[in-house]
Amino acid sequence: TFMTSYLIANFRTTAEDFYNKIISHWRVETYHYHLDMLMEEDEHIAYKEPFSIAILRSFALNLFQLFHNAHKDKKLPTGKATMAEIKRTCKYDDYFTAQLFEQEYV
Repeated sequence: TFMTSYLIANFRTTAEDFYNKIISHWRVETYHYHLDMLMEEDEHIAYKEPFSIAILRSFALNLFQLFHNAHKDKKLPTGKATMAEIKRTCKYDDYFTAQLFEQEYV
């Protein structure tokens, strides 16, 4: 199945460049979606040191994502290894949280 898209720009470019720009845009959107839905960023606004809190949220989200990518087919003790389940398990299992930090993500 093919789909035709028409894109308008005020500069010359190729279809491949447009494709890369669109993919890049949706990566950012997906990242912000995870920050909002998983880390509840919109619910917890930091008035003091917001930059520091943003870095910590981003770090935690990246750790969850790395673990998720490395263990997609495995199950956690509490269920399937989804991003939400990884976060939930971290809240209640200090040993699991330590494993997140000790693992090599290469």
